[in-house]
Amino acid sequence: MRTVVVFQGGGALGAFGGGAWASIAPWLRARGDRVVALAGTSLGAVNAAVAARQLHTADAGVQALQHLWRHEIATPSFPFLGVAVGDSRHAVALRAWNGLLTGVLLGTRNLYRPQPLHWLPWAAMSRLDYPLYDRDAMWALLERQVGRYASVTAAQPLLAAGAVDLLSGELHLFDSDEAPIGAAELAASSAMPLLFEPVEIGGRRYWDGDATRDSLLPALLARLRASGRLREGEALQLVSVEPFPREVAALPQSGAELRWRAMNLLQADKLVPPEPPALKRWIRVTRPPLPEDAISAEFDFSPERVEALMTQGRDAARMALVGSLVGAEETGAGR
Repeated sequence: MRTVVVFQGGGALGAFGGGAWASIAPWLRARGDRVVALAGTSLGAVNAAVAARQLHTADAGVQALQHLWRHEIATPSFPFLGVAVGDSRHAVALRAWNGLLTGVLLGTRNLYRPQPLHWLPWAAMSRLDYPLYDRDAMWALLERQVGRYASVTAAQPLLAAGAVDLLSGELHLFDSDEAPIGAAELAASSAMPLLFEPVEIGGRRYWDGDATRDSLLPALLARLRASGRLREGEALQLVSVEPFPREVAALPQSGAELRWRAMNLLQADKLVPPEPPALKRWIRVTRPPLPEDAISAEFDFSPERVEALMTQGRDAARMALVGSLVGAEETGAGR
């Protein structure tokens, strides 16, 4: 069955997508399903790009994504508030706060680092030119991991990355059938407002594809139909990887936790298909909330947090995939 896999972003929450791919990739191969497109926003677009680049390999990029998150991105926390010992509620919260403060104040390995002079009040008057963080390391990482991906044959999946046009406010879809996708397009898709520099492509400036309520699915499905990768009336299987849970595990208290809750509600359920009847099967991989979510949020890239998110992704995807087959059997639907 023709299959589209879409990864939502969310900073460190992208590790959930990296873990989910470890279950999705072998399941699709075992069934003989054909991946016609991989897409995403923010670090979800990076997940999609690595998977697309490695789809032809023996494990379809599972090891590559795990290496990316565990060894290229995960960053040990500095003990700002003390060393967390054990698994008590206090220790879990302390570990999360250390991870958050490390991500905000010190940056991460191979993604971004702070620019202290840009944090001074005068810089806020020209934030477009003085973003809070420098992403040179991320550009280098994307060049190493993805390079320039072009879907030059129909056998190669289309790769798509969503980014918001800063002037028009529209969600723009960069796709590899139209032009190769590389570091610039992926950096644009993950350019979090205020924190990172918008990326100029073709004379327009773009920032994070998650900085809007608009979903990339309508544009992606339209592009697949226009390119002939998906013919009218042809069965389509959609796998959506969604790390933003609608529910939270605890009432937010601090300003950081309240900010996360607002962001969480803006992103939840954004990948609901616009045309459900047109789908043969929709496999929704959603993430249950963790107690420390509101603290760790998108900025805790600690190895412990990354590993917990990857484990969640692997397990949630496995459950969703098995559940999709049970549902098909109950309704009599086939591949």
